[in-house]
This record gives sequence, C-alpha cells and structure tokens, in this order.
Amino acid sequence: MFTRGTLLYIGQRLVLIAFTVLTVSFGVFAVVHSLPGNAFVSDRVHGRALQILLHEYGLDQPIPLQYWNFLKGAVHGDLGVSLYIRGLPITPLVLRELSVSALLGGAALIVTIGLGVTFGVLAAVRQNSWVDYLLTSIAVVGYSVPSFVIASLGILVFGQWLNNLTHGALYYPEPWSGTYGTLAELSLPALALGFYTSGQITRITRAAMLEVLKQDYIRTARAKGLQSRVVVIRHALRNALVPVTSILGPTVIGVITGSVVIENIFGIPGLGKEFVESIFQHDYNVTVGVFTIYAALIGVANLAVDLVYVVVDPRIRY
Repeated sequence: MFTRGTLLYIGQRLVLIAFTVLTVSFGVFAVVHSLPGNAFVSDRVHGRALQILLHEYGLDQPIPLQYWNFLKGAVHGDLGVSLYIRGLPITPLVLRELSVSALLGGAALIVTIGLGVTFGVLAAVRQNSWVDYLLTSIAVVGYSVPSFVIASLGILVFGQWLNNLTHGALYYPEPWSGTYGTLAELSLPALALGFYTSGQITRITRAAMLEVLKQDYIRTARAKGLQSRVVVIRHALRNALVPVTSILGPTVIGVITGSVVIENIFGIPGLGKEFVESIFQHDYNVTVGVFTIYAALIGVANLAVDLVYVVVDPRIRY
C-alpha cells in the first residue's frame, strides 16, 4: 500500500519524466530536421514540386512551429504520418512495434534476472568450489563480450554449424517469420540481449549473498535446524536482493538500448529496427516518435525500479 509520501514522490518523478521527454524530443526534432537532405530525396523531386511537398507536410515552417504542431498531435496520441510511406499513421505502427520490442525485452529481462540471480546464489552457497569458479567465469565472459558479438556467434553456431551437422534437426530461423515470432525465434535474441547484463547481476548477487550469509540471524536460523534451502531462499535471498535492485535501472536501460542492435541483427520488426530504418530514410516523424517512446520508457523503467525498493525492503520510504 503506497503512503502519501510515496504518491507525492511518484507525482514528482512523473513531472520530471515529462520534462525530460519534452527536452529530449525537441532536441532530436531539431537535429533531424537540420540534417542535409529531406524525406523526398528518393523521389528525385526538385524545384516547385519539392516546395509543394514541403509545404503540404509543413516542413517549410520554422522548426519551433513544426515542433509545436507535432506536440499538439502527440498530446492526443497522434504522432503524425510517415514521410517515406505517404499518409501512413505513425501511432498504430509504433504501438505494434512497441509490443514486439516489449516481448523481446521481457524475455531478455527474464534471462538477465533468472540467470544472474540463480548463478549468483549458487556461486555464493558453493563458495570456492568448482561450481563457484565455473559460474563466476561464465559471468566474466557474459559482461566482457558485447551482445552483438553473442548474437553473431549464436547465428553462426545454431544457424550454420549445427544446421549442417544435424541436417536441419536443430537450427535457428533468421529473420523472424512473423510479427511476434515463435518461441524458437525468440530464444536466441533474448539470450544474446540478456546474457550480457546477467554477468553483472551474478557478481553483485554473489557478493551480497556472501555478506548476508555471515550475519548472526542466518547462524541463528541454521542453529534452529532450518533446512539450508529455507535459510537461503526465505531469509538470505530477500536481503541480498537490495543491492541487486540498485542496478536494475541501468540493466533495464541496457536492455532497451541494446534492442536497437539486436533487432537489426535478427530482423525483428520492433522499435529498434524501425528507428534505424527511419534515419536512413529521412523519415523525421518516425524518428522523433520512436525516440520519444524510448525516452519515456527509460524514465518509467527507472521509476518502476525505485518503487521495487519499497517491496524488497519495507524499511525504505519516500
């Protein structure tokens, strides 16, 4: 149950998020509209015909006025129309691609938190054993190798080597065959995106668990005859998750920003792929709309992580 102070804190953060989104979106809007060329360069339109097109879409107006018109539409959920595909509404396109990116990001977070916390707990419980050395080595490899390298190696191994060895019994389909993809198509991108950040969570979880397992109340619980599994999961893990929660913000941001590269590698029709394509196509409205969504997602993700503190540690109040 949120207290009055927590609700005030949420309200203040939402105002800050709105201000940040406005600042970021205006900066991106001004930059992309100042780039050389225009969205109609592929049509090879020049002279009077080009001026008519620019006037039709309001691109001949001053940048502050163009942004004000964009902002008025965005407040009502209208991000404008695509300049590359004439007349295509951007809002339904962005919402559909947002759902695809959310599916990928959610699966990547499951990999990140699941592997990171599990490996960290096992490494701490089996300290200085071969299990500890193996899992910490995997964690070092995880946060040392960029996600796009893991993705490329995954395609090479599962899409070519194992396909040739098993004659198609085990392979990775690339790109996705549909909008949301199948479980098999989702697994490798989620692993490539989540494995990188899981290494950091493994190290922090291990260090936090080792510190908690030395506390007096843990010794008391063991002295009372509680099973080791109960002591680790019910008593030690919850307190060890407090420092882990502190890095969830950067972790979520890493997943959101990393999806831009991963979606382009695997041909996933999400926000990241659309963002890159809109830049190459000079589709200003799509670029600004997707970047605005990214800024809002990062702000909301950080707010959600701050609220998780209250759940993990009831002593924390805002």
